[in-house]
Amino acid sequence: MRQQGSFSPLNSIFFIEDKAGGTSPELDEHGIRIWSTPSCIIVGCLMSDDGPTELTLSDQSGDAIAETPAFDGMLDTPSRVVEISTSEREVLLKSAVPRNLTRVRIWTDHPSEPDHILVVLG
Repeated sequence: MRQQGSFSPLNSIFFIEDKAGGTSPELDEHGIRIWSTPSCIIVGCLMSDDGPTELTLSDQSGDAIAETPAFDGMLDTPSRVVEISTSEREVLLKSAVPRNLTRVRIWTDHPSEPDHILVVLG
């Protein structure tokens, strides 16, 4: 299923993690604003004052883009539900997944302040 929405999170970041939560990575300053631990991925987005970011979550591999993703890794998903939330823990999008470990690929249209983010699970 493909879900999407336009959001302007206060701290200009989205959290991708299991429904039960995860351990957040330390944020540092490097070119691409994606940080991860085995249980949490943080993705930077357009500054909230500059407008909304279009965020798409899909569990269909056919939605993947032919270009190399900005992130391609595995996420611990013991509850088998992936949620995308804000730093205030407001859940924006969520998807059931079939396994305790889920591949996550992320494409962005800009390395530091994207206004379009695609997250494909599996």
